[in-house]
Amino acid sequence: MTERPGDRALGGRYRMAALLAAGGMGEVWAAEDVLLGRPVAVKLLGPALAGDGRAAERLRREARAAARLVHPNIAGVLDLGEQDGRPYLVMELLEGESLAARLSRAGPMAPAEAAEVAAAVADALEVAHRAGVVHRDVKPGNVFLTTDGEVKVVDFGIASAAGDAALTTGDLLGTAAYLAPERVLGHRATPAADVYALGVLLYELLAGCPPFRADSDIAVAMAHVNARPVPLRQVAPWVPAYLVAACHHALAKDPAARPPSAAAFAGLLRTPASSSDATRPPAVGMGAAVTRPVPVAAPSPARPHHPGRRRAGGWVAALLLVGAVLAAWPALGGGWPREGGTQAERPAVGGQGPGGQVPGPTSDPPPGGAGGGATPTVGDGDAPGRGRAADDDHDQAGESGGSGTSGGDGPGRGGSSGHD
Repeated sequence: MTERPGDRALGGRYRMAALLAAGGMGEVWAAEDVLLGRPVAVKLLGPALAGDGRAAERLRREARAAARLVHPNIAGVLDLGEQDGRPYLVMELLEGESLAARLSRAGPMAPAEAAEVAAAVADALEVAHRAGVVHRDVKPGNVFLTTDGEVKVVDFGIASAAGDAALTTGDLLGTAAYLAPERVLGHRATPAADVYALGVLLYELLAGCPPFRADSDIAVAMAHVNARPVPLRQVAPWVPAYLVAACHHALAKDPAARPPSAAAFAGLLRTPASSSDATRPPAVGMGAAVTRPVPVAAPSPARPHHPGRRRAGGWVAALLLVGAVLAAWPALGGGWPREGGTQAERPAVGGQGPGGQVPGPTSDPPPGGAGGGATPTVGDGDAPGRGRAADDDHDQAGESGGSGTSGGDGPGRGGSSGHD
């Protein structure tokens, strides 16, 4: 285990207790605020970066960006200091696990839970955007689920704020799997880029994997620009249609085609399913086959009431009744009347010769007036002109990305707010 950074409290106030996470930027410790007697989390810049001015500025930027944001879904920043040339950031200590760890542990979320988490993140982003702050690294590793059921957005370390000087020149900051197309092309980060990243996150929550995967970060980034994601309804057919539509809306390549704000996206996520969608039976189990229904014959439309036609129908029924009586006459009365001393056999009405069948009074006459023959039913799969239903191919939800604490760069440890 990493040794504590000195026996004395940082800034004479924060006594380190346990290492929660470690990553490229530094370490996150559970600590105690000895002045106020409360638990806190301390992000301490790594020793290798102690003299790196850019890394120190990144930590200060995170403190400035998060300190101006007050919202239940944003992890609070409490203090900023420096000791032995190592800047540190103090924030509230969160108990629980990152969204990345949750996905790695349990796979995709139920649609209602995923929509609730994504809407909470959207609420936090809306507050940041109104304050002129773009997060620029929305991903499961930077969303924390507390044991109290709260959703917290963490790690504003690469956030860009209005009026702040750029940290680097020509560097592309962010995580490839969640980069908006315009970011990949080198355009400035805007709130629309955060909305896109949140759409990617929602896709992953529902499907268990991000929409684009490849062998390298560059290939993944270019897929955001040039490729279309596999339709969510094909990967996760159990997801309600309104949630599928909201997710794909956020994944639009053109920033202007996405929801106009994080608040608007949250509204789409909280829109209940339509009555027609709500009545659909849920898919049984994950990976259920998506099939097209077998074509069925549409019911005949109701015919308008026409008294004249009704009278004509009555005459037809009467004629059919007379025909039935005449057909039964030989059995009832001993045959047809004799003509010239012999009994002549006559064909039954509507038949095709001796012994032909007679349609009853309630039967529809055969097409074209021909007797006999059965009309093919809907169940005749080989009937001419009828195709066979084909199953839609669909991808199974893959494994989610790497897990970790709320910083995304550290090892997968629960019960911390550590993020890097």
